[in-house]
Amino acid sequence: METLIAPLERRDLNEQVYRALRESILRRHFKSGEKISIEEIADKFKVSRSPVMAALQRLANEGLVEIIPQRGTFVTELTARDVTELFDIRLLIELHAAEHVLTTGKTAQFLEGIKQPMARMKEAMVNDDYGDYETFIANDRDLHLTLVKCLGNQRLTRIYSDLNVHLQIARAHYMNTVEKARQAYMEHEQIVKAFRSGKADKVRQALRRHIETVKERILEILDQHGGKL
Repeated sequence: METLIAPLERRDLNEQVYRALRESILRRHFKSGEKISIEEIADKFKVSRSPVMAALQRLANEGLVEIIPQRGTFVTELTARDVTELFDIRLLIELHAAEHVLTTGKTAQFLEGIKQPMARMKEAMVNDDYGDYETFIANDRDLHLTLVKCLGNQRLTRIYSDLNVHLQIARAHYMNTVEKARQAYMEHEQIVKAFRSGKADKVRQALRRHIETVKERILEILDQHGGKL
């Protein structure tokens, strides 16, 4: 495990430990399948075992770690089936949100809401590659989340956000081989263009093409690495 832990303030330790461990998993400081030592984490944070165990339970509820009795806690691995199911659910939710935006007159609201994410994605590119990967992917995520939030359905937004955590891990692990920044940005431009046209078939096509393309790229990489991330 890489050095990744800064000293914690003494207040709200449970939340701080949870957030730090969650971020470490998302940034791939822990490898898929790696065993997480409660004692080691507690020692590095200078805390007791209790906040670490509480954090790991929350992460288990989110599906980011797996707690196996008598064996320990392990970073969850993603299989080809996991990736396929997660992307399929994502597609269903986004297509539903897109239809809602178009049929309820929220297109202008959505387009206004994604101006900043699109601009920041563009700024995060250097030629055709990622100048600032973290900024690019964060705004990529914000763009799609803006679409889902247009539904005004908090439960569905929460479901979408939770599954996106796993997709973020999948993309982060092999992003440099999954797609180039320019190609990803152009796919988003096509989505924006489709919404501006106001034509539902074009919007569905652009969303489906983008989401299915990323899914297929990740599945190809998975196949090259033994079927697990």
